[in-house]
Amino acid sequence: MAIDLTPRWDKFAVYLPAMQHGYASAVDNNKLLKGRDFPKGLKLTDLDFLNPKSKLWHYGYALYSAGQFTDARPKACAVANRDREHTTILGDSGGYQIGKGTLRGTEHLKRAKTSAEVCELWRQSGDIRKWIVQWLEDNSDYAMTIDMPLWAKFPSNSKTPFHKCSVEELIDLSIGNLDYIKRNARGKTKWLNVLQGTTAEDSKQWWDAVKGYRMGGWALAGNVGWRGGLENVLYYVLTMRDDNAFEKGQDWMHVLGVSQPTWAVLLTAIQRAIRTNCSNDEFRISYDSASPFQAGGRYQQVVRYPKFTKDIASWAMTMHAAPLNPLYADTGADYHFPYSSPVGDLLALSHLNIRGGEFQRGAYDTVSNHLLTNHNLWVYVRGFLEANELAFMRASEADKAVPQKLLDMCAFIELIMGEERWQAKLKKEKLLLADVFSKKTAKDVVAGDELR
Repeated sequence: MAIDLTPRWDKFAVYLPAMQHGYASAVDNNKLLKGRDFPKGLKLTDLDFLNPKSKLWHYGYALYSAGQFTDARPKACAVANRDREHTTILGDSGGYQIGKGTLRGTEHLKRAKTSAEVCELWRQSGDIRKWIVQWLEDNSDYAMTIDMPLWAKFPSNSKTPFHKCSVEELIDLSIGNLDYIKRNARGKTKWLNVLQGTTAEDSKQWWDAVKGYRMGGWALAGNVGWRGGLENVLYYVLTMRDDNAFEKGQDWMHVLGVSQPTWAVLLTAIQRAIRTNCSNDEFRISYDSASPFQAGGRYQQVVRYPKFTKDIASWAMTMHAAPLNPLYADTGADYHFPYSSPVGDLLALSHLNIRGGEFQRGAYDTVSNHLLTNHNLWVYVRGFLEANELAFMRASEADKAVPQKLLDMCAFIELIMGEERWQAKLKKEKLLLADVFSKKTAKDVVAGDELR
């Protein structure tokens, strides 16, 4: 009987692995190279964690981005063919790719010489918005609206056409996208209104402009999200609370691009406080990263469990190079994969290292990467679950296992979410709110990940 982690997340803010299409496509079929060594009794489809019939493990949540595609035509994969009764998929509209100017179909925007031309070309790009909305409705249960990120204005993004646009123009384009969704959505998914910001001023400007669009929930991106720090997140969430943003019907809030054990716990604390103080028992917070896929598929790194001691520095995901050596192609059956997980417990190093000889370009193939990725996914999902289960035990037990500063923050979140006049108290605890986030607790960030 496969392990099903899904029910244990009911009371916690839920982690969404940012599914990569290459993995989702591969684990949807059983195509293996003839003679390729593979763990006995398993098929490639058992690496599909969305499948409740997997022999390894099941987890019913993921994020999937339209930014990986070029149109809405159906593509067979684990997400498209999933059991919808046992899974929940949040669709990303591809705002990162739009903001970077890399979304296919937007190449013509780069020919614009002024911000006015960029804006007009986007408004005329009905086909782009049409396929994005259709793709999201076909593939997801919740979907993020199409935002024009304010970070496009940063000097590092000078090659994107939206770099020319002002804050006002980017907000105006995003409102146009909201109106487009309202006119054209078919009601097949619930929409999360994406909130952006790079400063306190433009974050408020964005919120005031879009807060009237109550579409099912919210998504916190840019500095409105975790990158702005916990104090900033609480400031924004409390501002939203004061504007009744968490009333029934607005049941989901996603925080983009974060996967640290400390944040997993703090977002659960915020979820619990909103459920209590806003009389919305159905309210849910989620958060995502592509780190397990990037580590396993791109960098060939193995992820290890956090130690979870009373030292806050131990509450971090760590990773290092996976066992990669062509010598194991011939002798790897004698060596067990030394890291525990449902797939890891069945792996010999010959299942990963299939190419031997000194002239081979690499000992791993794509299936090796998928096996390693499945291990990494398990560690992330199981690790964040354990972090939450430790932090939200009875207080007398949590005190023995959880860093005091993390427990203090959770207590503060519970307190301040019930306050009507909260601004002064939030400012007073500025040092407490910043203290938990040292560089030592952010080791899970993989290069190229979590940039939304």
